[in-house]
Amino acid sequence: MGLCSLTHQIDALNILNELQAHATTSNRDGEGQCSGALPAGKEAVRPGDLTKEPRRLKTITERARESCLTRLLEILTRLISIEEDFIKDASYGMRLLKRKDSVDLKNICLRMAIAESGSHSDRDLRELRDCLRLIVGNLLAYVLEENNPSSTETTHKLRELSNSFPDI
Repeated sequence: MGLCSLTHQIDALNILNELQAHATTSNRDGEGQCSGALPAGKEAVRPGDLTKEPRRLKTITERARESCLTRLLEILTRLISIEEDFIKDASYGMRLLKRKDSVDLKNICLRMAIAESGSHSDRDLRELRDCLRLIVGNLLAYVLEENNPSSTETTHKLRELSNSFPDI
């Protein structure tokens, strides 16, 4: 079951990476730029000039949400890395995480990906953060239960990770 949960987390990471890449590209490429065609009956002052509309700047709130999403993406990436390293030790069972938590994570990411206008609401970011916190907390509890010398480094990494969640 641990590998299945990890697969859902990796799927969620891929969804968030695509979401972030799409938001970055659509803002950088083409937004605010016309094709160069002028309405019928109008001529360009200089041939070859592109007519540009003013580019819509992001609000502070939008930039803060993007920054928060980036931080949550980094946390998920680190969590997956920690979990993969932990699973490599064959002495641990495959029941690391509850599958439901990872499925919830993936569902939150899917909902964010299909949201209209590509913007992330505070509610979505809070749910993503809370779900990641729950997964980190559950994994930390499991590692502490194991109480063996090889889990000390994992415990330290998970505690660092649990302290790095952003406020939303």
